[in-house]
Amino acid sequence: MQVIKKIDVGSAAKVYGLTLGILGIVIGLIYALIFSSISSLVGEEIPMAGAGFGVAMLIFIPILYGIIGVFFGAIGALVYNFVGNKFGGLEVEIVDLNPIPQG
Repeated sequence: MQVIKKIDVGSAAKVYGLTLGILGIVIGLIYALIFSSISSLVGEEIPMAGAGFGVAMLIFIPILYGIIGVFFGAIGALVYNFVGNKFGGLEVEIVDLNPIPQG
């Protein structure tokens, strides 16, 4: 059994920020499609409900999700490091699938 005692805060923030940023792209695409559909149904009655608002969501949501991911990734690593220091780390069993032959 191996024990994870500490997680680097910067590394966790970077990975979680990129992960949520990529998820934000997917969600932004969904919003872009929804707002483009709304603009075709509504017409010119609501100017911000058009494709322009969908493109704005495609840009805004990944950036927002990335910032939130960096923040909560850092907070999560700090909390884990505190708990891991007080009560022990996360135990993980690691198996080497391709062992190097001794000889």
